[in-house]
Amino acid sequence: MRSGLSPLDLRKRTFSKRLNGFDQTEVTQFLESLAEDLEDLYRKIDEQEREISRMRDEIARHRENEATLRETLVSAQRSADSLRDHADREARAIITEAERQSERLMQQAMERAADIDRKIRELRIERRNFQIKLQGMIDLFQQVLNFDREDDELEASLTTMRAKKSDSAS
Repeated sequence: MRSGLSPLDLRKRTFSKRLNGFDQTEVTQFLESLAEDLEDLYRKIDEQEREISRMRDEIARHRENEATLRETLVSAQRSADSLRDHADREARAIITEAERQSERLMQQAMERAADIDRKIRELRIERRNFQIKLQGMIDLFQQVLNFDREDDELEASLTTMRAKKSDSAS
């Protein structure tokens, strides 16, 4: 980028002398001034090149960070999608298991209700049979009591007749 002429070249440059030529002091001052301007210009160019290099490095770091962030975001999105899919699958499995368990419990409850109904019917039949047997026993006891009463009445009447017969025979 730089030309082959340096500030030092300007300072060391000498010119041949001629008659009615340029004022040597003036030319030297001009060359010195030009060398200083060139030196300032080179210094600014160096500073600009360092700044450009620094900015390029910074841009490269930003691009690397951007790429890393993109990869991280993509990875995070994949992880989130994976977690959501896993959670959905797990939720469906839990719901399915809950439905199965609910059906199982409902079936057990229905079976138990049927067992209770059956036992109630059996107990009603048993109660009815007991009532029939009890009524039969009561009837039997009533007959025995009636028989005993009739027997007592018959014996009492026989005793009364015997006593009347013995009173009349005496």
